[in-house]
Amino acid sequence: MVESKSQNALERKLYRSFLLLSTLVILLSLGISLYLDVTRQRNQVDASISSSAAYVSKLPSVVAMLKAGYPDPNVTRNIDALCDSIPDISATVICDQSGLRFYHTDRQKTGESYVDGEERPILEGAEPYITTGFSTMGTQRRAFHAIRSEDGSIIGFVMVSVFTGVLTARLRDIVVIHLVILSVMLLVSFFLTHAILRFLRRTLMGFRPEELLSRYLRQDEVLGAVAEGLVASDSAGHVLFANSAAQALFGEGVQLIGRPVSELFPDSRQEEVLRTGEAEERRSWIVCGRSVLAGQIPIREQENAAPQGVLTILYDRTEMLHMSDQLFGAQSMIDALRSYNHEFSNKLHVILGYLEAGKIQEAIRSIVNSNLISGQLICQTADQLRVSELCALMIGKMLHAAERGIQLTLAEGSCCIEQDLLIPAEDMVTVMGNLLENAIEELSSGEHPVREIEFGLYCRPDCNLLVCTDTGGGISPEVRAHMFEKGVSTKGQYRGTGLYAVQSVVRRYDGKIDVETEPGEGTSFTVTFTREEAD
Repeated sequence: MVESKSQNALERKLYRSFLLLSTLVILLSLGISLYLDVTRQRNQVDASISSSAAYVSKLPSVVAMLKAGYPDPNVTRNIDALCDSIPDISATVICDQSGLRFYHTDRQKTGESYVDGEERPILEGAEPYITTGFSTMGTQRRAFHAIRSEDGSIIGFVMVSVFTGVLTARLRDIVVIHLVILSVMLLVSFFLTHAILRFLRRTLMGFRPEELLSRYLRQDEVLGAVAEGLVASDSAGHVLFANSAAQALFGEGVQLIGRPVSELFPDSRQEEVLRTGEAEERRSWIVCGRSVLAGQIPIREQENAAPQGVLTILYDRTEMLHMSDQLFGAQSMIDALRSYNHEFSNKLHVILGYLEAGKIQEAIRSIVNSNLISGQLICQTADQLRVSELCALMIGKMLHAAERGIQLTLAEGSCCIEQDLLIPAEDMVTVMGNLLENAIEELSSGEHPVREIEFGLYCRPDCNLLVCTDTGGGISPEVRAHMFEKGVSTKGQYRGTGLYAVQSVVRRYDGKIDVETEPGEGTSFTVTFTREEAD
């Protein structure tokens, strides 16, 4: 009940606002129109009496009458006819220089003197003018014009007037017309306001404005509470909306609304989504240093209409990956420890066999080599490499290297999860296994004061990097020129397939391989795969 009253109150407020606005517009427009009409009417009357006075002053019969010094009946008839033909004229007076009336519309005043004093300026040579004067018949608007003889000297004047009562009556008619127009327009605005509200309701799909406002506020709250980032953009690629989760990815001080999507998300495929009208599946992006999964959906007004924009949904993988890493890492550690326990049992049996056979030095060497790999190192490897195949391969190579007295370690900062692999896991195993095997064979083939291999695997959604560095004897220039060719090896016949297999995988996925080597110091292989190249 309270919500219904609130809705009705909002609709009444909109109705009153529309009605008040239309009333103000009508009053303002009619007020301006009334002012212009009154001014125009007054100017027309002034122009009429002024032009009439000028016309009379130029009549030769009037000049001749004043020179003769007595009224002329012909002039009287002519002026009477003029006054009758012009409805704006209420009175016309013709006087000589002394103010004696030779003609007056009121015959009884003919022969009397004009004593108002308003005629002095015109008799003294002033330009024609209009004044407001008072007489026994009421207030008048008077136009004065000098009568000149042939030599240009002033011999009298003409005064043509109109009673202000006539002007008032005309103004009253104008006001009445405007009031009628005002009433009609107010009535029209009343019905028009109702029509606008009905049209607005139909435009809002049957919702009342207050209902739509309530839904909008609730929707804004819901979108703000969504954990995923939501960014809506128009067909031109500019951001129209971003919820709080999306804003949190960039920071509170970063303005998102109005900015190009391509500037915020360089990996966006908005143009392709708009062109094809098909949604883009979740893909890995890096946004402000955070790993996110992004999906892009076309926005349509109707089901089969062309897309009007794109909705980008951002899933922050940081917390999700952290939790999955903990679960997967724990499982990987358990599997690794089980395999290590099995291998350690085998090592104990070997050592026991050496001791029973009296081969003390071999037993000591086996014990020393076993110390090269520890349970902690196995757990750390499992925690860093979250892909089962790669983790198993790395631990196996560590054990294999330890048997030969070589210390194989995983570089600090190495990290790999299955979602970030840019090539299939089996192909990554090929690259990783061959690089490690070559390094182990190199260190096993001769006497080297330091027998260490460091392997780094760094996987991000946009780049995978493998680095394998050994402390072997390096690669000679002759071998380096052909080391990626099939069958080329320094280890004898039927060898030389490892680096060839690595090169094949790198070429297949448009990757890149770099080699740095120095005789007597060691060799470093760097393999790079990028998302654009891998696509």
